[in-house]
Amino acid sequence: MVCFNLKTRKKASKQMGRRFFVLSVTFYLIMLTACSRETIFEETSRPTEQPKVVMTIEPPTNEPPTPEPSSNPSDEIIASMSLDDKIAQVFFVDFRMVGEEDACKILHDYTIGGVILFAENIKTAEQTKNFIENLQNNSKIPLFVGIDEEGGRVVRTRELDVPTIPSAFETGETGEPKNARKNAETIANYISELGFNVDFAPVADVFTNSQNTVIGDRAFSHDAETAALFVTEFALGLQENGVSACLKHFPGHGDTAVDSHFGTATLNYSLDELKAREFIPFKKGIESGVDFVMVGHISTPNVTGNDETAVFSAEMMNILRTDLGFDGIIITDSLQMGAIELSSGETAVKAFAAGIDVLLMPRDFQEAFNALKSAVQTEIVSEQRLDESVRRILDVKMKFY
Repeated sequence: MVCFNLKTRKKASKQMGRRFFVLSVTFYLIMLTACSRETIFEETSRPTEQPKVVMTIEPPTNEPPTPEPSSNPSDEIIASMSLDDKIAQVFFVDFRMVGEEDACKILHDYTIGGVILFAENIKTAEQTKNFIENLQNNSKIPLFVGIDEEGGRVVRTRELDVPTIPSAFETGETGEPKNARKNAETIANYISELGFNVDFAPVADVFTNSQNTVIGDRAFSHDAETAALFVTEFALGLQENGVSACLKHFPGHGDTAVDSHFGTATLNYSLDELKAREFIPFKKGIESGVDFVMVGHISTPNVTGNDETAVFSAEMMNILRTDLGFDGIIITDSLQMGAIELSSGETAVKAFAAGIDVLLMPRDFQEAFNALKSAVQTEIVSEQRLDESVRRILDVKMKFY
């Protein structure tokens, strides 16, 4: 009876927290429409002092119509968001070459959805905590704060006193999937303590090409079914400890010869062949309830009939949604990688139109932002389509706040 009461209280607390999240963010965004602000498209150098937001006494003259009631709490926030706010939510940016003051200024001007930090941003535990806290304090809507923390050779917290986590392949060779969950729980505990809520892991690729150095020991196994068991356990270890997992790199990077950091990798398999191997860990991981799937710069000419990277393929997005049943957030791999040859603006519009929800690390954020906004205004991309992605983003964020 006591256990039941505790569960009931936790559930009620979660519901109250979610309601508070909706009300507080909605109120902030509505009030913001009555503010006098500098333009976010100003290209001249910005002052280091934070500009003050001046609230008008009178309500805005052009109030939006009262939205229809919705059973999804995220819709209450979306109804109060400007187009600029919604556009910015679909971007996940990096601050590798940006100082903390400038980073906070950017977040004040743009309602960016997420930030990914790298080793350059992580010096000490206290500094990292303070940095992330300041980023959150300067964001109108709580941020996704992501990191690549896989274990093995992909660790961004090497300067910190954190546990050493073996590579995925080393973990897979133990033959005990529970070890993957244990490793993920350890990672989730120390990165969440720092303020991270998204880990771009686990790698769900199947390591079947010995010449593939970009994946190699980052994958759990040469065998798809074995990899699937370890991927699922790792994902659960993260998500059950307050950190969103992200399966990568769909449709599969384990049997490619090209490193997508330098060019588009190719999988020369039919759809049936992909389902029989590459898709197995992704499908199992999706069934475990992961929040993110990362789409790689990988072409599948025998499926799509062309050499375009998967991030530009509506057909591959449809396969991910329908055949694999994923209803969470689809995010690109880094848009700064060598496989991307288009401009930042063209890349943003083309990927989003194909079905991507979140654009990771465009080379030129402002160009990408402006291009996507123009695409919505000219109905190349519908605002309804934009709302669908923002809804997915907010639904996941409500798990944390």
